[in-house]
Amino acid sequence: MKTLFRYISLYKMVFIQAVMQNLAYPQNFVVWMLVDVAWAVVNIGFFRILLFNIPEISGWNFDQLTIPLGILYLLNTLIWGFFYGNMNAIPEYINKGELDLLLIKPVNLQFIVSTRQIGLGNLPSVAAGLYLLWYGFHANGVSWQMSVVVPLALLAAGTISYSLWLMTVTLSFWTNRLYNSPDLFAHAVDIARYPVAIFSQPAKFILTFILPFAILGFLPAEVILGRISPVWLLWPMGLTVLFLVLSSKFWQFSLKRYSSASS
Repeated sequence: MKTLFRYISLYKMVFIQAVMQNLAYPQNFVVWMLVDVAWAVVNIGFFRILLFNIPEISGWNFDQLTIPLGILYLLNTLIWGFFYGNMNAIPEYINKGELDLLLIKPVNLQFIVSTRQIGLGNLPSVAAGLYLLWYGFHANGVSWQMSVVVPLALLAAGTISYSLWLMTVTLSFWTNRLYNSPDLFAHAVDIARYPVAIFSQPAKFILTFILPFAILGFLPAEVILGRISPVWLLWPMGLTVLFLVLSSKFWQFSLKRYSSASS
């Protein structure tokens, strides 16, 4: 417990530093927020325009889609605000031998490389996600008691996303100059925006059990809408533990292949 509080305290310091860095360059901060607003308008507008012409997509109308989209917008805040900068830096640390300076610090290396950078420019995604969830709950007559599913879904989706992304960038220990590995996951996760029913059976299996993008937003949304039993939430929660352990083990195993700058 003492170690846990120590790491919470360290992360609090990292977060404060990140806020100060963002406020030190207010123009960049504002520009990134405007970009995030533009992306939100484009993405939500895409589904709104599409569903003007067809009543539903694989059993999902626009009012129902706002719930998984709201969850995914909040997840998007974690992915681009808390994960992307760190995952993008890991291949550079490995290929340039910059892990040397981090290895000598009296802190868990995985914790350091996963938390050094925080971006706050996508705060509009939080507002967009909360608005979509509010609209979806209201439009579908969902009890607000079901809102307890949202933080559970975000915990599972965020941890699964982090774990899969970490395993992806950890491949840089094995393949030299793999600088674009962070972008592989960042774009692949966009698949989560679409109902799994639109994919072929092999793709459904892969997206549900191997690379579980399909369960990040739509499975908790189905629970919220009463389409499936809340028991199904045990699946993403179980995968959370599994992928977190696998990513940590793979990181520790791959770290043995690291060649320092002096090698």
